[in-house]
Amino acid sequence: LITLAISSLVLFVINMINIRERKYEIGVFRTIGMSKLKLTLQFVLELLMVTGIALIIGAVIGGFLAKPVGNMLLENEIQTVQSEQQQIAENFGKGGMPNIPGMQMQFNNREQVKTIDSIEAVVDFTVVLQLLGIGILLTLMSSLASMISIQRFSPLTILKERS
Repeated sequence: LITLAISSLVLFVINMINIRERKYEIGVFRTIGMSKLKLTLQFVLELLMVTGIALIIGAVIGGFLAKPVGNMLLENEIQTVQSEQQQIAENFGKGGMPNIPGMQMQFNNREQVKTIDSIEAVVDFTVVLQLLGIGILLTLMSSLASMISIQRFSPLTILKERS
């Protein structure tokens, strides 16, 4: 939820900057007679197209890179654990503990644990659809700012400020 709130805030700010930079364009369109609703829908449609393309590209790249990156991270973790075990063995010796009366320590009787050496990463289609839906929802929420801004602009005021 925190990530969604922060991303919607960032998208809101980006949309406001976009509207501010295109203010003159909005003024020209309004002056030649384009309705506020049509102009608003144009901006929302632009945002949805860019978002859709970016989300699809991101999902495809993520799907292709999930397995290699996961295996690389796993290999790095295995090397780190092996290095730590080697340091422990070097620091504390490989021999057994001295026999101290009244203490029974057994360090060599460990259970055998099957190690994982590769990951079979599969991209679930429903998860991808859910992420795409969240992305589009965030875009629509952040585009509310642009809708409100466009509705407030007076074309003559915008064109006066330009000159």
